[in-house]
Amino acid sequence: MKKKRWKRSRSPQKLLAAIVSAFLLLQPAMAVPAAGADPETSVAGAETGEAVAGELRQMQEDIIDWRRSFEDSSQLLSGELLDKAGSAGSDWFAFDISRMGIEDQQAAYLSRLEDVVEKIYQDMEDSRLRYRLSDLHRIAMTVEACGGDPTAFGSDPEGNPINLIRDSVWNSIWGDPGAQGINGYIWALLTVDSRGYEEPADAEWTREKLITSILSRQLADGGFGLIKTDPSDVDLTSMALTALAPYRDSEQTYTVTNIVSEEQVTMTVAEMSERAFACLEKLQQADGSMITYEERTSESTSWAMMALASWGRDPEKDEQFIKNGQTLLDGLRAFRLEDGSIIHSLDGDQEETEGNNMAGYQAVYGLEAVCRLKEGRPGVFDLSDAPEISREEIEKAGAELPELTEEEEKTGEQVKQETGSRAVLVTAVAASGIVLAVVIFLILLLRDRNKKKQKADSDGGTGREENADGEDDEW
Repeated sequence: MKKKRWKRSRSPQKLLAAIVSAFLLLQPAMAVPAAGADPETSVAGAETGEAVAGELRQMQEDIIDWRRSFEDSSQLLSGELLDKAGSAGSDWFAFDISRMGIEDQQAAYLSRLEDVVEKIYQDMEDSRLRYRLSDLHRIAMTVEACGGDPTAFGSDPEGNPINLIRDSVWNSIWGDPGAQGINGYIWALLTVDSRGYEEPADAEWTREKLITSILSRQLADGGFGLIKTDPSDVDLTSMALTALAPYRDSEQTYTVTNIVSEEQVTMTVAEMSERAFACLEKLQQADGSMITYEERTSESTSWAMMALASWGRDPEKDEQFIKNGQTLLDGLRAFRLEDGSIIHSLDGDQEETEGNNMAGYQAVYGLEAVCRLKEGRPGVFDLSDAPEISREEIEKAGAELPELTEEEEKTGEQVKQETGSRAVLVTAVAASGIVLAVVIFLILLLRDRNKKKQKADSDGGTGREENADGEDDEW
């Protein structure tokens, strides 16, 4: 695609508009298709499903070995990763190995994670500035995957059992899950469906309300973005498909008012999926990978694999997602380094030579989704087959852990103030830029008037200048 070039304009007004627009654009922003192909018509020379599953398992193990190499132990859930329980980078690896069936220090991890949850509940207002509801959803599903019970996980300051399912979804402690974007609704739905939790009679955020909240945000091209002004994004479209997959066979129709077009539409989940998968298909690249914000990324490729597998579609055989003989699995392979780790992007400003943590854990659960489909097992986020660890095991493991070193931590209010200060700085810089643009405009305007005055004096005082075609310029 050729890059568009700005045409030079002799109009100072147009130049000012271009300067201001360009400057503002540089400021930080505020705020069921046909089944897969028959194996005989799949990629030429493709390995058997069993062999491919074996290779995918090896890819997972290589990523885990790479991540384990950063710990001073043969156990992954140790050292820094254990001490940072409650962070995305730690929780998702704990989730991953548990879904893979790898026995590690899950009991110890649950103990550390319980401490984190209790600390969140000690000062809810402060924690609200640090965490999003989707963080609680991630923690709840990590607890389940590791063998714990998120409906009774730790105690609040009054000594009551903490119910993460109730507090993060049914009767959300921090209000509308969608305040952070569509991913709030997506992860809330994934959380309550992870074990088919019974919906309480007084639930504010019911399954139907979460489903309609997602459906109402489908964009014209079939995809989903974080907020209504965003373009379709592979990751979020794939997440929405994954969350709604359990409802794919339902004939129930949902009537929603689209938040972008403001039109009322009626659809089934299956009808939504046809448009969403069509959107994803257009974003797949010739090498099989997926693109987001004009870059081929492993995370987007992993999430597209997750979406397909969640709908019972094998990424190795699905014709809709085979480009030039290349599948999504081929696309993900392109991001592998020799040490087994996964990089983020193939199109960054600089070539990536080291594995990326997020790319790693997302690749593991994307691969897990495909392996489970091939093996006929429950999906990645269907935690009905997760093991159980007793309360006694968690307490025993916790008692054997060393005390964490207390680090000076900024309060939520300090975080808020710093964010506000950055906003003020951005506003000041933007204002300075606009002032500079206005000054340039005035200089150009004065110069232009002088030229026109000189021209008027030389052409008899008409004050009009003709272009080469004899037509008047529009000023």
